[in-house]
Amino acid sequence: MKPVLSEEPLPILNPKGHPASWREATAAIIGAVSRVEEDLVAGEHTRSLLQRGANLHIAVKSKCQFPSEDEEERIIAGLRWIGLFSDDEITPRSNPLDTLCATLEQKMKYEDGEKDFVMLQHKFEIEHVDGTKEVRTSTLAETGAPYGGKGWSAMAKLVGVPCAVAVKMVLDGAIGQHGVLAPVTEELATPIREILKKEYGIELKEKTIA
Repeated sequence: MKPVLSEEPLPILNPKGHPASWREATAAIIGAVSRVEEDLVAGEHTRSLLQRGANLHIAVKSKCQFPSEDEEERIIAGLRWIGLFSDDEITPRSNPLDTLCATLEQKMKYEDGEKDFVMLQHKFEIEHVDGTKEVRTSTLAETGAPYGGKGWSAMAKLVGVPCAVAVKMVLDGAIGQHGVLAPVTEELATPIREILKKEYGIELKEKTIA
């Protein structure tokens, strides 16, 4: 099956005249027959609407599996919020992936003063030598600077700073090994982790929860 978010050109996404609506584009991308709004958003409980054939909602369902009706409705509501079932004009970018990205760039961009937030958590189920068991989490939470002001976004900080620290360690001779290295050994990981915590406040905090 060809991916829905393909980079292959699609004629409706590269029009010579008036741009298509997202309703029309979505139908073309997922291979639906109906473009009726009710068909786009109908849930499992709206059986009568699903008798019309290959409508948009059925076409959406054919591309994925929903664990529950509530989850189905939540995801469909999100697609509706993005505008994929609307009469809004697309920003033509030739293929489905780039056309969606063009819409997301406008729909989901930060407003002045908004902050991004990044959270990462690992959960470990540990069995000790004496047979006792423990569940431990290791969590990183970072809030960025307000958009439009001074400072880094959380994403920029967490992606750029660790890379910069490792590069500086190479230039300073603190890392003398050659080739492509992954910081998965104590020799590499511990110094980087200590610098990130001490100088930039970047750390994962551990907590026993069971």
